[in-house]
Amino acid sequence: MSTNVLKKITAVTAGILFMGAVLAADSGMTAFQDGLTAYSKGQWDSAVFLLKKAAGYPENFNPDTYYMLITSEVYAGDNPEALDDCDIFLENFPDSLLKPRVDYLKGRILYSLGEYEKSIIILSDFCHEYDSDEMYSYALFYIGEALYAGYRYDEASSIYERVVTDFPEAPKATAAQYRLDSISQRSREEKLLYLLKQTGEEYLFAKEEYEKQLRMYNSESVASTKQKLLDAQRKNQDLEEKILELENQLTQIQSDYDVKKQEYEAALKEAQNKNKPIESALEKTSPASEDDITVQQLKLKAELVKSLLYGQMSE
Repeated sequence: MSTNVLKKITAVTAGILFMGAVLAADSGMTAFQDGLTAYSKGQWDSAVFLLKKAAGYPENFNPDTYYMLITSEVYAGDNPEALDDCDIFLENFPDSLLKPRVDYLKGRILYSLGEYEKSIIILSDFCHEYDSDEMYSYALFYIGEALYAGYRYDEASSIYERVVTDFPEAPKATAAQYRLDSISQRSREEKLLYLLKQTGEEYLFAKEEYEKQLRMYNSESVASTKQKLLDAQRKNQDLEEKILELENQLTQIQSDYDVKKQEYEAALKEAQNKNKPIESALEKTSPASEDDITVQQLKLKAELVKSLLYGQMSE
């Protein structure tokens, strides 16, 4: 093959490679622009698809593309994918100015996925490293939420107290106060339930003693037995009154809680207007119910205790 022919082949090959590179660059730019358009319009599923496609081109493999991709996935409700892309971002762009946001998002996404211990670690690191960041109060609150979800109420209380005390104007201050009220109510209810159970057991013992004395009185009719009978009867009445008082206290606590819940829900609507849009998207999949599952469980326990007591008393 002649030298001229080789030169021509080389030139054609170089031209094809150059055109391929130009077309690839054009395709990458087009994919990014299409993804950006979908993102700006809030078309999250399309934005995810297009930005993932764009990120596959070297010229688009950058912090901006991945941050928009992560937030699009959050808005689209695809938290597992968003978590994976947070890891890609943090591994490849550790010096980006967007890193604090991605650190926070990773912690929040882990919380939304029920990975409470991992969420606490990530959000705690965020708070330690970025103590002046505008998302600090949010991160602090969700550390409390993760502790609360793991039944670590004492630790959660101290975190909620910090939110309420140090950030009284923060959007999450209302929710933190609500959690503190819930934990306080839970503690009071459990104490009352314990007293109710103890009093019920005393009542049953006194009732048995009264019936025993009554049988002895019917058979012997002695003065001392009559006095014991009267004492047992009086003790029964005292215990019945105590049980009634405890039940009234439980009812009052629940009534007070219902009032606080209504106040909280009204304040929440106002606070939500201050939330960051991405925060609102994450809250849609948050496992922590504002109806407070723990309170419902306490109600069931109270009903169980009362049904057991009254079932035994009627026998």
